[in-house]
Amino acid sequence: MRGAGSERDEVLLGAETVIAAMAAWVLARYLLPPSVATFAPFTALVSLQATVDRSVRDCLQYVLAMTAGATLAATLAAVAGIHGWTFGLLTLIALCIGRIRHLGRQGTPVAIVSFFAFSSGQGQIDYIGHLVASVGIGALYGLAAHLVPAPARHTGHQQQAVTALYVAMTQRLNDLADTLEAEAPDRDRLRQWRRDWRRLSAECERIRHTIEAEIENGRMNPRRTVSGSGEALPRAR
Repeated sequence: MRGAGSERDEVLLGAETVIAAMAAWVLARYLLPPSVATFAPFTALVSLQATVDRSVRDCLQYVLAMTAGATLAATLAAVAGIHGWTFGLLTLIALCIGRIRHLGRQGTPVAIVSFFAFSSGQGQIDYIGHLVASVGIGALYGLAAHLVPAPARHTGHQQQAVTALYVAMTQRLNDLADTLEAEAPDRDRLRQWRRDWRRLSAECERIRHTIEAEIENGRMNPRRTVSGSGEALPRAR
């Protein structure tokens, strides 16, 4: 926590998640029936991802999945009634809808929400309206907690990491050139070189991943950053 970085970001995200989930659950319990209150903190969890862009995208996908599941349950209950075979049909259709590519990782909640709306709510419009309200409360609290404060920007950290990697590669290449110029390396030296270069290869992948995450963190992020970061991060990549 003493310095800016991914570790402190994870701690702050965890604290925001606890506060948002708690506040959403308390408000949902106060305004809505207990049977739907759990959807509020669950939606808050979905809405709090590592970046604002991912949070908004996952939240919208979850709301779409919830709407599809609730609509499916209400329609099937009204048309065919509450039976074992209609529940099986509900499950089949919900799984098919969940495979739609635009829902991304939120395909599974289509079936989960439809189960609740069909079994607990009996497909009734009142229950579905309360469920939608609970999801809305969770989404608002989750996104609000993520925007105030917004995730920190780490453009300078990524540039420093690339610089350190460049220095390490320069040192390894110089050592390689000096040794090969002077003598034929023995097996122990070759094994050491392999270990060193494999570590550098793994470090390249790690830094590339963090740069991609920071580029994503810049999208829709209201927090200001240093001038030129839009060009600096692609150049660092």
